[in-house]
Amino acid sequence: MSGTTEIELTGLTGSSPIGALAAFGLLRLCAEIEALALAKLAWRRRDDWFAVLTVPEDINKETLVALLGEHLGKQSTDVFAWSGDVRIAREQYQETLQKSVDDASVGDRRFCDYLAAFASEMAVDNAKGLVKPTAFYMTSGQQKFLTSALELVETYRKDQTEKLNEALFGPWLYRDKQHALGWDPAAERMYALRHKKPGDETPTSVSAAIRLALEALPLFPVFPDKNGRLSTSGFVRIKRENVFQWPLWQVPISLDVLKTLLTSELSDDTNLCQRGVNALYKSIRSEFGQGYGIFRPAQLVWQKH
Repeated sequence: MSGTTEIELTGLTGSSPIGALAAFGLLRLCAEIEALALAKLAWRRRDDWFAVLTVPEDINKETLVALLGEHLGKQSTDVFAWSGDVRIAREQYQETLQKSVDDASVGDRRFCDYLAAFASEMAVDNAKGLVKPTAFYMTSGQQKFLTSALELVETYRKDQTEKLNEALFGPWLYRDKQHALGWDPAAERMYALRHKKPGDETPTSVSAAIRLALEALPLFPVFPDKNGRLSTSGFVRIKRENVFQWPLWQVPISLDVLKTLLTSELSDDTNLCQRGVNALYKSIRSEFGQGYGIFRPAQLVWQKH
C-alpha cells in the first residue's frame, strides 16, 4: 500500500469482547470495499487498548464512515434471513449448506462462510435432532438468533452515519433500543442485579458495534471435536467453562493474517510472542435463565512486558 495513514478508532476498545469483535468485523468488511481492500488492523495502548486502522492516505474518518455506510446499506441480508433460528434439523441445514455452495463464486463466499460459523451438520442435539450452534449463539426462548440479527441489521440502517461514528470513535451512549446478542458485558443485565426481570425492560446497545461484530462471525468457524462436541474457534474450555479468548497486537496486519491468528492456538508466552501478540484477553461465556448467554467482563490473561 503506497501512501498510508492511520485512523484511531477510539470507540473500539480491545479490553472488551464487543470492541474486539467489532474491530475484527470492520477489517473483514474493509476487504469487501475496493477503496479499503488493503486496510490493516492494529491496537494501540494508552489508558486502554483501542483499534487503529491503516488505510490509503486519501481516506479520513468521514470517508471511512461514508464508505462503510454505503457498503452496509447495499449488503444483502440473506445470511440472516434464511431461517428464524440457527437451530434447525440436520437435513434442513445440509440442504442450506449445499445451496450456499451451489450459489457461491470465487468472489462471493459470504453465505458459505457464515454457515460454516453458525453451526455444523456433524454436531447434533440428540434430544431434538437439531444442529448445535456456535458459542456466539446466546439467545433463547422467543428471542431467536437470526431473527434478532436481522432486526438489528434492518434497524441499524437508520441514522447510519451517527451510529457508525459512535461505535468507531465513541463515546458509547447505549441509546439504541436493540439487543446486544449477549456480546457486550456492559449492555447485559442479570436478574440478581435488577429489580425487574430482564425481559421486562427494553434492551439497549450500540447497534453499529453489534452490526460490525456480526461481520466477524465468519472468522470463527465451528467444528466438531472427537467426542462430537461442537467447538467454536476462539473459545477454550477452562474448568468446565466456555471461554472466549482474543489477541491484541501492535503491528498492523491484513485480514488473511487475522484469519490465521484467530484460529491459532494461543497458549504460552513463547507461542504468543512468536505470533506477534502483545496482549491476550478472555471473557467467560455465562448462561442463565432458560439458556440465555452473556459475556462476562473481560480479564487480562497475558501481556508482553
